[in-house]
Amino acid sequence: MSEQTRAAVSPVIDFRGVTVSYPQSVAVENVTFSLGRGEFLGVIGPNGSGKTTLLRAVLGLVRPAQGRVRVLGVSGRELARVRRRIGYVPQRRPIEPNFPISVFDAALMGRYSSLGVLRSPSSGDRQKVAAALDAVGLTDASGHVAGHLSGGQQQRLLIARALAQEPEILLLDEPTSAVDVGTRATIVDLVRRLHRERGLTTLYVTHDINEVLPYLDKVLYINTRVRAFGTCEAVINRTTLEELYGGRVVLVEDGGRQYVVVGDTHA
Repeated sequence: MSEQTRAAVSPVIDFRGVTVSYPQSVAVENVTFSLGRGEFLGVIGPNGSGKTTLLRAVLGLVRPAQGRVRVLGVSGRELARVRRRIGYVPQRRPIEPNFPISVFDAALMGRYSSLGVLRSPSSGDRQKVAAALDAVGLTDASGHVAGHLSGGQQQRLLIARALAQEPEILLLDEPTSAVDVGTRATIVDLVRRLHRERGLTTLYVTHDINEVLPYLDKVLYINTRVRAFGTCEAVINRTTLEELYGGRVVLVEDGGRQYVVVGDTHA
């Protein structure tokens, strides 16, 4: 097999028997899954199930007590070397309105991992930031104080900061959790468009699988351990979901889309 062919078939993200522990608890246990280049994965599960820990493991910010995480062909300590190729959108916390940072400068922080020590941003760096702000519709707000943006605009700013890295992988940790329903749809559509246009490999953590279900290639349901992983057809069906949630699940079709209606209990 040629190097080019091997690169095409090798997983971009590969977890093998991964266990991550914190002082007081086991966050994830014996997690195994892989994701190919250009795939869109939805990660679902209850609070405290290990979803954010998965993202931190991809970034190399937490080390497995057991198992191996391989990202973009490297593992272990070398994960720090490829971190600049991964865009991360954390759960949004409101930006202090009086903090004196512009929208442009906040997005420019996404270039810092590529700048190196003591190097100032170049005109090329600034062009990439401008392109990222344009991609999320914030060009006109680039000179505004970041803390004066609405909640939805601040979330788009976090996405722009991640895009400024020109990533190959995009990680999103509940990007719609703190915005209204209309803004949620706008953000999901934005993520879907960016995923397609930029050929990203995307991991999207969410509590509401319905918001991204039509766009996913695969679904991972985690509750410390992986409870289900596979295509939407394999995971999003009544039999599998009722086993996962430990109760009755209703699948509803409306306007050509399928929706999951479930209670708040989890297996």
